[in-house]
Amino acid sequence: MKKPCCIIPPFLTLIFVLCFSGTQGRAKEKVYQMKGQITAIDTAYSTVVIEVPLEGKMFTVGGPLSPQAILQKRGQSASLADFMLGDEVVVKWKATEEAHIIEMMKSN
Repeated sequence: MKKPCCIIPPFLTLIFVLCFSGTQGRAKEKVYQMKGQITAIDTAYSTVVIEVPLEGKMFTVGGPLSPQAILQKRGQSASLADFMLGDEVVVKWKATEEAHIIEMMKSN
């Protein structure tokens, strides 16, 4: 009867560790990088919409710029107003429950 009691504390410890390690993995957000074309810009709200071809369909990345967003046009620092509809861009973004957040946008 003593052996099952010795197994319970390590088993509970293992479950505890697995529970906390699982929540840390979800807290880290994945950042995606894609290439597409700007289809909408709203400088008043610092938002942009980019259509990205993905597996034969179009995928829409749209949302606000992060406060730390990196914007470059022709290798130079730029503002959102420097971009035009139709510009081909590389965009880095992450998904949140509310929207896509644009982390970086560059065009040549």
